[in-house]
Amino acid sequence: MLVYCFISYDFITCARIDPFKYKSITSGFGVLLREQGLRGLFKGWVPTLLGYSAQGACKFGFYEFFKKYYSDVAGPEYAAKYKTLIYLAGSASAEVIADVALCPMEAVKVRVQTQPGFA
Repeated sequence: MLVYCFISYDFITCARIDPFKYKSITSGFGVLLREQGLRGLFKGWVPTLLGYSAQGACKFGFYEFFKKYYSDVAGPEYAAKYKTLIYLAGSASAEVIADVALCPMEAVKVRVQTQPGFA
């Protein structure tokens, strides 16, 4: 249920383009429940699930790939000496790919939450 609260929180922060309607986060939850009912709290959970699943899979999978790749490129001596930098570079490279995998689903989620009739 905690995940759904974050999805709803994200919806309210996106919907704050109308500051007269959504004065604060707490009043935003009230407006959301009044206008869309309990169903409004669950809008956008499918693209969120798919997007973050893809991001997690890419992040952990590519981290291991880049960690080995950068260690092989550096060679055994430098790989041991600069292990922290190699892990940092592997992590950063994997995060870039993971964020690219997340972005399309994040855009779909925002449109589902903010554009009536989109999905």
